[in-house]
Amino acid sequence: MFKREPKGRIETGEIPVLRQGKGAPLSESPLEKGRTANRNLTIFKSFLLTAIMVLTLYGMLDRGLFGPERWLPATAAILGLFFISLFIADYFADMPRIGWILVGLLAVLVAIKGLSLTWSIAQTQTVSELLRSSMYLASFILAASSLSSRRLVGPFIDGMCLIAGALAGYGVLQKTRPVEYPSNTADGVRVGSTLEYANTVAVVLAMGIVLGLGRLTQLKNPIARGLYAVLLLIFSVILYFTFSRGGMLALGVGLVVLFVTGGSRLQMFANLLLIFGPFTWLIVRAQELESLFRWVSAENVRTADGLTFRSYLIAAVLAAFLLQVVYAILLGRYELPQSLRRPLGVAAVIAVLVGVGALGATIIGEQSNSGGVLRAFTSSLEKTEDVSDRLTSFSSNSRSNYWRVAWDEWKEHPLEGTGAGTFSYTWQQNRPDFSGVKQVHNVFLEQGTETGIMAFLALTGFAVLLTGYLMWAAWRANGERKVLLAGLTGIVVTYFVSSALEWHWYIPPSTIFFFLLAGVAVKYASGVEQDT
Repeated sequence: MFKREPKGRIETGEIPVLRQGKGAPLSESPLEKGRTANRNLTIFKSFLLTAIMVLTLYGMLDRGLFGPERWLPATAAILGLFFISLFIADYFADMPRIGWILVGLLAVLVAIKGLSLTWSIAQTQTVSELLRSSMYLASFILAASSLSSRRLVGPFIDGMCLIAGALAGYGVLQKTRPVEYPSNTADGVRVGSTLEYANTVAVVLAMGIVLGLGRLTQLKNPIARGLYAVLLLIFSVILYFTFSRGGMLALGVGLVVLFVTGGSRLQMFANLLLIFGPFTWLIVRAQELESLFRWVSAENVRTADGLTFRSYLIAAVLAAFLLQVVYAILLGRYELPQSLRRPLGVAAVIAVLVGVGALGATIIGEQSNSGGVLRAFTSSLEKTEDVSDRLTSFSSNSRSNYWRVAWDEWKEHPLEGTGAGTFSYTWQQNRPDFSGVKQVHNVFLEQGTETGIMAFLALTGFAVLLTGYLMWAAWRANGERKVLLAGLTGIVVTYFVSSALEWHWYIPPSTIFFFLLAGVAVKYASGVEQDT
């Protein structure tokens, strides 16, 4: 017959379960069923988010998914995961309202690209761009809906930093073992890593630096902090060897946003200095190695320089690790008076702003002495033997020509454009020389010239609303959440600034990387996710 559990179980708060003899439970309470369903949903969401992260890592390592034979299977996989999620009960139930608004803006962008098939001058390219944009939309929706606990934000950031670390690791091989892993950029010197395009490598690493600096500041364990310091040092070194001016500019803006919106500014500034010291020493010593800055055909010279640089890099890595460990130990034992924290934090922000401003003023001043900033910007980038000379040049490297052609075409077709993905044909018809290019090198202008004013407003509205909302949320947050939100806000600004100068949109892993971070940032900023 039926037996009830002892009364003591009720007194201890446990839920009574009817049993029939020694068999299984006759039934579960609604509360237990709800907990089981929530646990299963959380596990599935985490699995799905991890799957997209693994796919992003694969894309980073597989030549940036260049070519339809590479990126179309990735698109099918992400759209397939999104399709499956539609049949999971309550999968999107906790999507914040701001998330749906942002999804709506991206959906408008995708819809307009689809409609442009009716007037496109090259339908094959338009279909490709439609699928690519749909993949980004699905990535953003899945990321924003798959974060089920705020405790997962830290591990998620760790995973994304490791993805950027894989990119940086191959860059290290290109500099320390240049014969076995030669540079795959046009000049044979800049680091193109596995993406084979230095400027996109630079923006991924810049996002990693901003994101990692916020995460480092939030960590307590000295060993974990030391490992993060090593990772950030390697990011910084490889970013430097991309010699990407746009990537460094985006990093500077992202760091300013991080310091302005984040908390623990004094600690972040100290972390930055502890990394900047070994980084500066390493770069100064590297100036002695000729093949790191100019093409040298002799393999024995490149091999010797690579081995020497590896020794310098190991020394810098050990220094960054030990400095951070010692600092973390001291930080755990001693605490600054509350009265000093705020003024020193403000001083740290001012120091970052002054440093970024002084660097910009120096570069602009050099261009003013050689014909003015505007003339320098519109001129072609002179080919020099030493690729580090790029860093002091203000040339747009033909981007001003791309933008002028795109703008003139947009003025002729302000409402509909020429069709998604068709700028290469616009360029061929209106180019001032015989050079070839496929993208505008400005993702916002590209939407206007290809798909008209509504697409431009949709993407620009997405960027402005996303950035504004995250900055507002980071400013109002407190404690560790404030630091992590500031880091996520910084990477969003970093990507948008760089995308105004580049064509990362057409290198899928870098843009999926961004949309994953953006989706998680929106969910985390809204506070909808649970504590557990």
